[in-house]
This record gives sequence, structure tokens and C-alpha cells, in this order.
Amino acid sequence: MKLIVAGAGPGDPALVTLAAVHAAQAANLVLLPCSHEGKPSVAGTAIQAELPHVPTAPLLFPMTHDAKARDEALKRQLEALRPQWQGAETVVLPVIGDSALYATGAYLYDVWRELVPDLELELIPGISAHSLAASCARRFLALGEDILSVVPGTAPPERIEAALAASDAAALYKPSALRDRLRDVVLRAGPWREAVRVDRAGLPDERVLTGDEALDPAGEYLSLLLLWRGERA
Repeated sequence: MKLIVAGAGPGDPALVTLAAVHAAQAANLVLLPCSHEGKPSVAGTAIQAELPHVPTAPLLFPMTHDAKARDEALKRQLEALRPQWQGAETVVLPVIGDSALYATGAYLYDVWRELVPDLELELIPGISAHSLAASCARRFLALGEDILSVVPGTAPPERIEAALAASDAAALYKPSALRDRLRDVVLRAGPWREAVRVDRAGLPDERVLTGDEALDPAGEYLSLLLLWRGERA
């Protein structure tokens, strides 16, 4: 059996690649990841219109830093779904953004291999959230010899600050994780020429915040902060 983790882009159905669509259409089962019980799957919503005849099943990824609890929850769900995937040739998991960048598919693959040791893995790339955010903001992300850092807001603040301080440009994922510490962490790593925060990029309620407002506490989970240092090239 093969697990295909397919990048479904940042949520806009128009930005799902043909490779991801074709893989999902040919699958025996498509798992639709969601973060909370009963909450729509953003990745699933982006691709589901292309899957009128493909069996689908929801898969809850617990929002926790407890790796053991997360893996146990995934294993329980896989056991419950066994009648749907047992004997399948391919199962597709669409994920938001790119399949190789902060993708929950990595956790699922590790747990699934405990049940199916010879499980194969395939990754289909997708458009990353920082690429879309830069496009929404109409900014070039990095030029020439710029050092660009991709930084998770869930990391310890001191590591975030160190990474930002070493960068000419940066994409800070999940700035909401820093809560009211966001402004202080970013400014200590400055000075910055420009800051742009994009909330829910590519979705109907997208918001682009610039300047000082971009550093306000971000309550939106689907949020990304872009930073640029120095003179515009």
C-alpha cells in the first residue's frame, strides 16, 4: 500500500495542482484532515469538488504538543478505518500548503508504518502558504543574496528571535502561537523595513495587514507574517 501526501495549496481550490487532483482521483481512499471534531477540513474543501466518486473519510489531527497522545489518537482512528483502507493500493492525504513543509502527513506515516511496515510514501508538492502570502501582499519574498528564513511561531521565542535576527527576509508561520509576545520578539530581531501579515490567504475572508498593525496579536490560526530587512533592491 502507498500513502500519498499531496500538497493541496493554501486553501484556494484554484491553487491545487493537477498532480494532487489526479492522485486523489485515482486513490482508493482520500483522508480529509481536520483539526477539531466536526470542523471542515481546509485541505479537503480545497480538493473535494474534484472527488465526486472517490471514497473519503475524516481524520482528526489533535492540536497538541503531546506527541504520544497525538500518535495514539491517530492509531485509534486508523484501526477504526481499517475496513476502508485494508487492501487498498493508494490512500491520499491532502494537506494544506506543501507536502514536505510542516505537514501533518509525516506523523500519520510514522504511525501507519507500525500497522503496515512496508507502507510506501509519496510526496506531491503544493504551493506553500508563504508563497501565496507574498503574492497576496504583492511583494517579492527574497531577491539576490537575501537569506530567507521560514520560522514556526510555535518554537521557543528565543529561537524565533535568533532565526529572525540572522535573516534578510522571513516568513513566520502561526504567529498566533506567540500571542501578545509577537511584537516584542519581532522588534528585538529588527530593525525591519516592512512587515506584512496575511490572515486566511486565498480564502474569501482574506485580510492583509501592514506596518504596525501586522504586529498586533494574531488570533487567526491560518495566519502568516512576512518580514523584510534593509533597503528595497
